[in-house]
Amino acid sequence: MSANPSQSEEANVLLCRFCGHLNDLSTPASRCAQCGAFSGLETVAAAEAQLRSRRVRLDFLRNRLTRVAIVVLPLLGLLMYVLWAYTGLPPDPPQPSTAIGDTSVVPAPGDWPQANGGATNSSAAGLPSLSLSDAPETLWEYTAGAPIVAPPAVAGGRVFVTAEDGSVVALDRDTGALLWRYDSGLLAAVTPAISDGLVFVVFKPGVVSALDETTGDVVWSKRLPVASLPSPAVADGRLFVAETDRDRLLALDAATGETLWDYRLSDWVVAPPAVNDGLLIATSNDARIHVLNVNTGKLRMIYNAGEGRWTRGSPVVTDDLLHVSSNGVRRDGNRARVWGIDYRGHRYPLERPIYYVRTQLAVWGFAKQPPVQQGTVWSTRIASKQPYQPAVSDQIAVVADAAGPVFGLDAANGSIQWETDLSVDVTTPATIAGPVALIGDEHGRVTALSVADGSQQWTATLEGPVAAAPIVAGDLLLVPTAGNGGTLTALKSPLP
Repeated sequence: MSANPSQSEEANVLLCRFCGHLNDLSTPASRCAQCGAFSGLETVAAAEAQLRSRRVRLDFLRNRLTRVAIVVLPLLGLLMYVLWAYTGLPPDPPQPSTAIGDTSVVPAPGDWPQANGGATNSSAAGLPSLSLSDAPETLWEYTAGAPIVAPPAVAGGRVFVTAEDGSVVALDRDTGALLWRYDSGLLAAVTPAISDGLVFVVFKPGVVSALDETTGDVVWSKRLPVASLPSPAVADGRLFVAETDRDRLLALDAATGETLWDYRLSDWVVAPPAVNDGLLIATSNDARIHVLNVNTGKLRMIYNAGEGRWTRGSPVVTDDLLHVSSNGVRRDGNRARVWGIDYRGHRYPLERPIYYVRTQLAVWGFAKQPPVQQGTVWSTRIASKQPYQPAVSDQIAVVADAAGPVFGLDAANGSIQWETDLSVDVTTPATIAGPVALIGDEHGRVTALSVADGSQQWTATLEGPVAAAPIVAGDLLLVPTAGNGGTLTALKSPLP
């Protein structure tokens, strides 16, 4: 016996396959009452329709949540990255336990306490300094018995020298007499950093040591996992050293050697950083200059000198500008540049990709002019290929090139004030000592050029090529040479 047709119709409903809505079969309709679809209605038994409707609704909700997650999670991740990278919300790293290397304290006259003369890397001696016209004469010599390839440091009436045989010695400033000697047995090629009774030295295999300034005894020592090449720098309780093979810069507590923070650069770290007014500027073995918060190690901005322009020397900072030189050995000729950069800016999200895209648009002719990189104040091309780092004093920046040319630039705008070609292979960056800039060469000569006009004033000739930048401590000129295997010569100059 067949079922009642009316009862069969009441047991069926119109199910929308798209949204799962149950439409009344008694009300003829060509569209779903909920979603408006006209091709998805299907006559289904009520019990089955309930199950299928629930399944369709769950699938619809799951798909909606998936789509929302695909959009929201990346945005949330980007927001978290911006908060982490640009706002300083994460907890700050530990602070140093002392103020060793307080940058607010002016070094004593006649001191050269660390590489490049101080935390700003200016390579300029304070007064009193050398004479403009009178050549200095040899006062004493120290023969290390091994190459001396880094300038010494001077503090507290002592001269501190490292040699490649791993020795660290303290000499009397006036006589050159040996006061103490520390033998590490490790290769050493750095300028020590002297502050608050401690002598900080980094040995090439990756050992950082703090020695007592008076006795040479080890106060603390720290082993790094990889080699370290640049000289240490000390500022405001922190000692800055590098894990060169890991492209890392470390901030250590100068009193204990404990790591406070670390920052990874984009290539080998081969030069000491500069510190000024709460900012740390570091270069690596590529074209990028990194500006960090000295307290936290967090990135503030990156400046790119351009493809093929390596910034291997130390950065030099003043209260106004960052000065850095970049090599220019390229197939199309001399491409070296000296830069004046405003280093107090802040990077913003996607800054580098946006700058890259805008640059490519200009290269391919879709934009009239290339974009100006954040921080650019001036950039001067000089007729050389391998310039050393600048020495900056007052309003002049002196840059020597390995091939012989020496340039004097206006530090404020980069204009070339003078150029002098020494016609010899130059082996050291410039050092400014009052009215003169000192340049060492392969023939053992230290040439003094007038900072004002670049004219040659006097020449001191020593035995062996000049192996590292000459430094000036008051009226004393200290020059490492390759003579006798490794010699430090002290020359006395009458005060100007």
